[in-house]
Amino acid sequence: MKYEPKKMKRRLDFEWILDQKRDLIFYIGSALIGWLYVGIIWYASHHFSDTRKGSFGSLRVGDLEISFTIQLLVVTSWAIFLDAPHIWATLSRTLFDIDEWKNRRSQLLGSFGLFLIGPIAISFPYFLAYGTAKHGFYIKKETMTIGAIGFFTFFRLWAYYHVVRQHWGFFSLYKRKANDYGTHRLDYWFFNLTMYMPLVMFITSSFYPGLRGHPNLGLHRPIIGSLSISSILYPFAGLLYLFVLVIYLSYQLKLFLIGEQLNASKLLYMLLIVPLHFVAFSDPIFAAFITPIVTVGHNVQYHCIVYTYAQSKYQQSLNPEYKVPRILFKNLTTYIITGMIFTFLCYRGPWINWLKKVTGLGLDKAVFHTVGMLAGISDPKKLKLGQQMTASVISGFALQHYYLDSIIWRVSKDKRVQKYLNV
Repeated sequence: MKYEPKKMKRRLDFEWILDQKRDLIFYIGSALIGWLYVGIIWYASHHFSDTRKGSFGSLRVGDLEISFTIQLLVVTSWAIFLDAPHIWATLSRTLFDIDEWKNRRSQLLGSFGLFLIGPIAISFPYFLAYGTAKHGFYIKKETMTIGAIGFFTFFRLWAYYHVVRQHWGFFSLYKRKANDYGTHRLDYWFFNLTMYMPLVMFITSSFYPGLRGHPNLGLHRPIIGSLSISSILYPFAGLLYLFVLVIYLSYQLKLFLIGEQLNASKLLYMLLIVPLHFVAFSDPIFAAFITPIVTVGHNVQYHCIVYTYAQSKYQQSLNPEYKVPRILFKNLTTYIITGMIFTFLCYRGPWINWLKKVTGLGLDKAVFHTVGMLAGISDPKKLKLGQQMTASVISGFALQHYYLDSIIWRVSKDKRVQKYLNV
């Protein structure tokens, strides 16, 4: 009888959503851009007296000299080349898809109402002050910005929640691909605690009250003697973060030692994301650029998943109703160009020039502050009302994106998404 050696079971199992190359570049490796931003910020903080304005060099194009400041290398590169185009990806995937209008018409139309949230919140204190002034009660001028502070705080929290939910989606897809459901409860708590506890530690840290652009939440105000909410929450969140990290890693080590197969794709995905989020929230140097650091990987992932979905659905179908999306997603070059056109229209398009001409406002500066506001580096209290309103209107595209994104990628419930993403 011929002897056949027993096949050894692999200790590390790599299951891919697309394939090894694309997963490592776009889904797992996308977090490396966030780490690149961390490196740029760290270098700037140790070599320039003014981290924001310090220049790494310059490039002269004709009479124009471009200085490579941290604002350009981190914030502008993120906002212009990745973030705004990824919002366009959602719009092109929904507003130009006849199937979405058939199944989600009311939701698509209702999503445009999100553009009103910012202007209403920001203008409400002014209307309130106007009404109370008629009755002899005057609201202090400095309190008028409470609407802007409230809106942009809400906006940033939803933005972070949006990023975390997408990470959970990919985390779940890697579990689904590997049929990895035995430790679902442990995975759930590990993921959520390692994503949200750094945020809790951030807003309760000793450096938070001195950060520009972040509202005073009152958590550091003493309630009994020198005891404050922050002095209680900060060590609790830190210990909880450390506890779940130790438990999770210990369990994975135990599985490895007893010969169980580990879901290596899932672990590699979290290996790059978990410490990145911790670093982004842990130091005032990085805290000023939290949004680009934790969002840039999400942007790259999103571009890949939308483009993959579109290629599978529109390019492989002769349905005449897909004519417009088939053009928009014809190839990668067309996809990139249309995304950049959308970005131009948002930040520097004809409507900006028209408004500037009609109102006489310096909207170029307002739009510049919009990018800073969305990135979390501008203080809403220091912006004029027109700048706050402009930023809130443009951020409506992001709010619409967050909402639509939450309903169009439900892999476990939508068989069409399963089909076109091959999951």
